[in-house]
Amino acid sequence: MSSPRISVIMSVYNGMPFLKDAVESILNQTYKNFEFIIVDDASVDNSWDYLKNLNDHRIKLIKNKKNLGLAASLNIALRQVFDRETQTESAQGDFVARMDADDISLPKRFEEQINFLQKNPKVMLCGTWVDLINEKGQKIGEKKYPTEDSQIKKSLAWYPAIVHPTFMSRKEFYKVLNGYEPNFDFAEEYELMMRAKNKFKMANIPKKLLYWRFWDNRRSREFWDKMERVDFKIKLEAFKRKDFGLFYFFILLGKFFITYILPYKVKLLIFKTFKMI
Repeated sequence: MSSPRISVIMSVYNGMPFLKDAVESILNQTYKNFEFIIVDDASVDNSWDYLKNLNDHRIKLIKNKKNLGLAASLNIALRQVFDRETQTESAQGDFVARMDADDISLPKRFEEQINFLQKNPKVMLCGTWVDLINEKGQKIGEKKYPTEDSQIKKSLAWYPAIVHPTFMSRKEFYKVLNGYEPNFDFAEEYELMMRAKNKFKMANIPKKLLYWRFWDNRRSREFWDKMERVDFKIKLEAFKRKDFGLFYFFILLGKFFITYILPYKVKLLIFKTFKMI
């Protein structure tokens, strides 16, 4: 086919009951020229049984022998994208798209992102706006992050301004950055974008093209505590690299206070106020 090919990468760990909706939302995209690389990260529910019974030639399955985490599993999928030793089996995507096992991509997501990237050849990473949904699929909010490269990079001082499961990039983006850093699970996309900040142009399409699911697992105290600690570690590394100048010390100091000193109930109130959960 003459249209650019997409390699969609997704990691699954105990993906039920949302996995089916996530997979079908990819298979039902209006843009058809893609392959779907799914890594089962040693699930102990029936995710693997569901996946291995899928009958679609675009799907490539990999099963980890032990649980490795999201970043490491995505790197396994990326190795398929860049492995050229066995051409008939390797992923050959011109673009790489992300998907999570509990979210839902709207039918025209890939079509919109491919068109945008073709019209904007200097943009290396493209995301979209999203609607937030709960475990019942009910809308509970939205995320409309900055659309322009300069504003996205300014926002990186505080947060990753592109929603991870909406990532679509030119494959050079991951190749130059050497994929994800496994030591930053729970905020691996933030660390990746920090490394990309001074190398590549980024953008968001101002359209909501994904349902981003926030459910009990993503609202738990354990999840937020882990994410906050990793977030602080990423900001500390950025400060050491002088990515944002000396003023960033005060942001780092505030992050330290929120992460390690502020009582959990107060943090919870802040998260809810700013619709982070």
